[in-house]
Amino acid sequence: MFSTALLIFLWLSASANHAATKDASDSLFFRNAEDSLVVLANQIPGPSRDKERMDNHAKFSDYFEEILNEEQAFAHPFDSLRTVSLLYAPDSTFRMITWYVPLSGQRFHYAGFVQFPGTKGQAGRLIALQDSTAVIDRNRAGKLDAGNWYGAYYYDLIHQDEMGHYMLLGWKGDNPQTRKRVIEPLSFADNQPVFGKQVFGEPFEEEYRVVFVYSARVSMSLLYENDPIRNQWGAFPMIVFDRLMPTHQSLEGHYQFYKPEVNIFDGLFFDGGRWRFVGDVDVRMPD
Repeated sequence: MFSTALLIFLWLSASANHAATKDASDSLFFRNAEDSLVVLANQIPGPSRDKERMDNHAKFSDYFEEILNEEQAFAHPFDSLRTVSLLYAPDSTFRMITWYVPLSGQRFHYAGFVQFPGTKGQAGRLIALQDSTAVIDRNRAGKLDAGNWYGAYYYDLIHQDEMGHYMLLGWKGDNPQTRKRVIEPLSFADNQPVFGKQVFGEPFEEEYRVVFVYSARVSMSLLYENDPIRNQWGAFPMIVFDRLMPTHQSLEGHYQFYKPEVNIFDGLFFDGGRWRFVGDVDVRMPD
């Protein structure tokens, strides 16, 4: 007869093999799905007509949503989807997923999801983001929700324990003449994302988000320096960005003529519940 100890060993070995097989099966499923998604994503910009591009985008988006609703999808990085940004919150409470569709006339359509992790045996929650760029006036837009989103391709997600909100840094193609960079506060209410919040000090104290507009012929830097940068108030991690100026004083307000000043940077650091502005940031001298 088998001893009790041997029976327990065999049971544990069988359970471990079953778990390993399941994990391998899940991994294979997501790798195969990711390969299909890459094919669909690469087909989006192929056609010359916008309608056909948006049709291809719909196929990609629908299938991506189906896969993201699978159990364990939150843990899969989808890192071969080069045209899609997937940003985990530092506390792993959600993931921000965004991408864009290039259209004729150097216009863009934005799309994305906010994904939450699930519990064991259940898929996480998924919220689709609806691009409302065409009907949102950036100068008057306040708080926005997932169904009324100021679309952007987010490439960084910032959070500090004392903030009470997250900060998203994004790129936004605009039109043939201008491009945009966006600093978007993100919070949650009733388990729904809320975009925009008055968390800025002067000169942005009335803004719900900071939007920089500049010439499509140049590139603007907007990034988060996690290493503390010293200023007159102390040393802090900082959002650092190029200072934009018109090519001539007479062109002020005509943003297609705005470009970065050479080696002149400004910044925002979080202190006392606000993102405070500091000019002439010396990015060469982290503390």
